[in-house]
Amino acid sequence: MASGLIFDPRTLLRTAPLITSACTFWYSLDQDFFLNIFLHPDHCTRSNEFLPSYFRTFFGFGTLRVLPLLVLTLTGGGYNILMERRSGPAVSHLLFVLAIAPKVQAVIEDTSRGSSTKDLERWLTIHRVRTWIVDLAS
Repeated sequence: MASGLIFDPRTLLRTAPLITSACTFWYSLDQDFFLNIFLHPDHCTRSNEFLPSYFRTFFGFGTLRVLPLLVLTLTGGGYNILMERRSGPAVSHLLFVLAIAPKVQAVIEDTSRGSSTKDLERWLTIHRVRTWIVDLAS
């Protein structure tokens, strides 16, 4: 099996960024759709009340869903970089963590004191930029 006749692990490492990036892109589109519902004028007042609690729960489980994808992307991307193949867009998804993390934390900790939808709106703006520029490109 190590010979690659039946299963070639190098092929898996080469294609991993494509597969994981496609999954990340789909998940990003889902997040945008479902979280944007909280910003609808009919829901804003109630959203401000429960959004911090929702985000604590959402990102606890959501992080566990995304981390394996990111690890596989980094592993496959690192392999491809070493083998002189392009994986920059797939790996660059992580660069947005620095911009997104403070927005997520602001919602979780309710730093805006009852205006969490404004923090969510800022987060979704960065999220959309990342989705359409980085995730789609990868």
